[in-house]
Amino acid sequence: MKSTKDKIVDAAVFCLNKNEKASIDEIANHLGLNRRTIHRYFKDRSTLIQCCQEKMMITCNLAMNQAYDSSNEALKQIENMFYAALTIGTEYSFVKKLFDRSGYADVVGTEVEVYDNVKEKWFKLILALQEKQIIKSTIPLPWIYDLFGGMIDIAIAAQTSGDVAVNDIKMLSWTAFKGSIGINNS
Repeated sequence: MKSTKDKIVDAAVFCLNKNEKASIDEIANHLGLNRRTIHRYFKDRSTLIQCCQEKMMITCNLAMNQAYDSSNEALKQIENMFYAALTIGTEYSFVKKLFDRSGYADVVGTEVEVYDNVKEKWFKLILALQEKQIIKSTIPLPWIYDLFGGMIDIAIAAQTSGDVAVNDIKMLSWTAFKGSIGINNS
C-alpha cells in the first residue's frame, strides 16, 4: 500500500503532466485532500517537484537497467532501452518542460553515479554496434546520444499533440531512430 507521501508525488506527476504550472491546491484537489496535508510532507511546491524528479530518476534508472539486462544482443538492448526511455519520458514529460534535457545528472545530483552507470552501458552498446558495423561508425557517439534523447522528445510531443496515433508512436520513433543511425534491418 502506498504511503500518503507517495500518493501525493503520484498525483503531482499526474497534475504537472497536464499543466506544468499546477498549484499545490490543484494537486490536493486531485487527491481529495486539503493543502495543509500536502504541506505536512512538502514545505512548498518546489520541494514537491524535486521529489517528483528524484522519483523519475529512480524509475528511469531501474527501467533502463532492466532494459539493458533484458537481452544479450546489443541491438535488442538498445531497442529496449529506447522503449524504456520513451515510457519514462512520457510518464514524466513535465520534467522536460521544467528542465533542459541536457543531462539527468543536472536534475538530481545524488543520482549522478547511477545515471552515469546507465549512460556508460548505453555508450558501450553503441560502440559494440559500431564495431560490428550495425551502426555507422562515422556518426559520433555524442551525436547518437543526443539523437536518442531528441527522438524521445519528438515521440512525447507527437503523443501530446494527438497528431499521431498513440499505438503507432513507439514503432515510428524506433524506426526513425534506427534509420537515422544507419540500421536497416527490421
